[in-house]
Amino acid sequence: MPPVKNKRAIYLLLLANSISGISQGISMLAIPWYFISVVHDEGLFSRIYFVVTSISLVWGVYAGTLVDRYDRRLIFLAINAAGMLMLGTASLTGYLHGTTPWLLVALAFATTVFIYNIHFPTLYGFAQEITAKEDYGRVTSQLEVQGQLTWTISGGLGALLLNGVPGHFNFFGSDIIVPFFIRPLSIYEVFGIDAVTYVLAFIIIYQIRSIAVADRTIDTDPLIKRIRTGMSYLKKHPVIFLFGNASLFIFLTIIVHSTLVNPIYVDHYLHRGGDVYALSDMVFSMGALLAGFVTTRLFVQRRIIPGLIALFFVAGGMYFVHVYNNVLSWYYLCYFVIGFSNSAARVLRVTFLFSHIPNAVIGRTNSVFFVINVAMRLLLTGLFALPLFHQGINIIYANAVMGAICITGGMLIWLQKGDLEKLHEVGR
Repeated sequence: MPPVKNKRAIYLLLLANSISGISQGISMLAIPWYFISVVHDEGLFSRIYFVVTSISLVWGVYAGTLVDRYDRRLIFLAINAAGMLMLGTASLTGYLHGTTPWLLVALAFATTVFIYNIHFPTLYGFAQEITAKEDYGRVTSQLEVQGQLTWTISGGLGALLLNGVPGHFNFFGSDIIVPFFIRPLSIYEVFGIDAVTYVLAFIIIYQIRSIAVADRTIDTDPLIKRIRTGMSYLKKHPVIFLFGNASLFIFLTIIVHSTLVNPIYVDHYLHRGGDVYALSDMVFSMGALLAGFVTTRLFVQRRIIPGLIALFFVAGGMYFVHVYNNVLSWYYLCYFVIGFSNSAARVLRVTFLFSHIPNAVIGRTNSVFFVINVAMRLLLTGLFALPLFHQGINIIYANAVMGAICITGGMLIWLQKGDLEKLHEVGR
């Protein structure tokens, strides 16, 4: 249960996040698949993704300073209004003209990514602000369960909406015959659904009233100085700096793999359609959902660091299985395990950081982690945009790269294991 003082506020926050998260998840599935199955140009999407990620490098820094400078509830309202306007415009254009230009789809994708970039620092900063320290593990688990439940639903709906139901559908490797037909939705119809959910989320967030629990001093310094504050804090705490970056390595692979690698892998290597691509997201989220329920029970406070190391090695192993496997049931199983590992690692990571980074600088320190993570995404995006990975089944080698990154993250945490455990004991 959330803390009694802010129970209603946290429930409303979770509800609003769930509503907008489902449609965002569908859009983030639909857009990459649109460029592969409709535009038939995954290279174009790779270039779009590279540009959007490059801009995110700057935006991510600024977003973190906003989280520490302004009322986090107002930030939520602003980003939902922005999403409603952009996705609504893209949808209306499609309805009026019967099609949506790829450039407008790219702008909708960029808007969704930029909202995502500020959404999660705001979400976790707000949650930390209104949560008592002894409840951090429980609340981060609830956030993870809620987030992954929405992605599970969006993956299932995405499988139906992107591919339709032409009398049968793929269900975890088996072809199921059904006595009805559902046509696939167009990209602008998906955007219309997304725009409506932004409106609903805006209305719910507007109702939130909360009492701050964590100490928070609003920093009114200029932007550059505020950014330096976050960097200065991490410079004084190098172990937290290393941990904050290395513990994001699974997440790094998830972002790039789900957006760039997996759609091509399904199409070029597995030779399957949008239903399999979307269902893989659903299976991933089911694993993550399970992690949200059991992580704090499996990995009690003293097991956070060993637990993270194990999760990174398991996730890396699953990516290496992807290199050699073309059996659909094994593909889903690997995605389930990767989803569990990523979600459990996120819960442990956030619980550790909440315990050791003051709320007043949490947004700015997260910005530093974010920018470094985005820089690594740019390198991977540039690598996977090379023609080599788009020829034949060469996309399988991208999975080997992902596996190596996960194992490297686990090794970096293992090398600092003693210092991290000592720091955690002091923090408790």
